Amino acid sequence: MGEAGHRETGLFLVQFRSCPPSADDAEDMHRALHRAVTRLGSAGTPIRWCAAWLLLDECRCLCLVQAAREADVVLARDLAALPTASVSPARALGGGTVLRNGSRS
Repeated sequence: MGEAGHRETGLFLVQFRSCPPSADDAEDMHRALHRAVTRLGSAGTPIRWCAAWLLLDECRCLCLVQAAREADVVLARDLAALPTASVSPARALGGGTVLRNGSRS
């Protein structure tokens, strides 16, 4: 996304839990979502991966995605075959900026 695209985008938190609980399954689900976001971004959709966290005790994954529309994040979720993952608008607190160079999760 270009500089103009950054100003017109929002942040979205995608949450999912593996069931039955397995950290390996949660990591696989994370990789599927990351690939879907990357594919959509490469195809011109204004969407970008920001970061992800795995909560080991809960086998739950929190993924932060930047996109122009929530529908683009829902599409990535659906392409990753994660129909039960929730997608919620989010915003950074404390005046920090979103990682601009991408991040490794």
